[in-house]
Amino acid sequence: MTYSTTALPGIIGNAASIHALASQIEKIAVTDHPVLLKGETGTGKELFANAIHQLSGRKGEVIAVNCSAIPEHLFESLLFGHEKGAFTGADKNHDGFFAQAEQGTLFFDEIAELPLIHQPKLLRVLETKSFSRIGSAEKRKFTGRIISASHENMELRVKEKRFREDLYYRLNLFELSIPSLSQRREDIPLLVQHFAKQNKNMIFSQCALELLKYALWPGNIRQLKNTIDKLMILADDDYLSAQCIQNLLTCETDPHILKQLAKEIIALPRENKIKAIYDALVEESMEQSRGNKTKAAELLGVHRKVVERRLHRINDGVKAREAR
Repeated sequence: MTYSTTALPGIIGNAASIHALASQIEKIAVTDHPVLLKGETGTGKELFANAIHQLSGRKGEVIAVNCSAIPEHLFESLLFGHEKGAFTGADKNHDGFFAQAEQGTLFFDEIAELPLIHQPKLLRVLETKSFSRIGSAEKRKFTGRIISASHENMELRVKEKRFREDLYYRLNLFELSIPSLSQRREDIPLLVQHFAKQNKNMIFSQCALELLKYALWPGNIRQLKNTIDKLMILADDDYLSAQCIQNLLTCETDPHILKQLAKEIIALPRENKIKAIYDALVEESMEQSRGNKTKAAELLGVHRKVVERRLHRINDGVKAREAR
């Protein structure tokens, strides 16, 4: 198993898209500027935020804030902190997220969900690099770095007046797009084996890895990890074949992959492309099953007789060519 050589802590992958992203991150990480991470749900945006923080050399911690989970009436207290006696129930001084992220990184996850009424308050901190606790006039310096993330279309939110344009441009001085799993399929075998090692260290057959590689993953890496976790529990053996995975789980093949394969097949310099593909599939399944026709049929999802008929045709073709 080969891990990423992209120098991104906590990120596994060798896809070209990951290498390109790492190149950008290595340049951006050492600055103090805000970063906006865009990507589908489950692509690992928080992992990338942590990688940026680690590469930055900052002494503080990463303080993660889920903007969609902040109760509106607690927003200011949670972010800015409060003084003892500032309001009913404030029985002691409290440091908010801005203070906790001192010399570290404040990560705003799902930033698009930040209520419009509170957005000017965040903008003010970005502009002045300072904040005050509730109940105090003392200005405290914000020494952290802000990284935000969203799976939403932020430009559309701005256009629909659901997100302030000035705050948006403050947050995305550097905007990075995290690739979906479908954009880095070559990393799926690496990720599968990594997740498997975290559990029972199960072994996946090459055919099983190919099945997972070309499956549909709308939930991206999070869904892939959950799937591997399920297999660790449901499987009766430490060796997982493609057939075993199909028996335990429903793995729907990405239709875009089939379309791409069809284009590549049509581009082949062969006369009877369908026959060539049929023959290649049967021969490959026989090789992977070590000559076992029943197992070859299972790999192809067909009856054993289909494999036998195709093998007869292949052999007849070979004999005909030899007789010429």
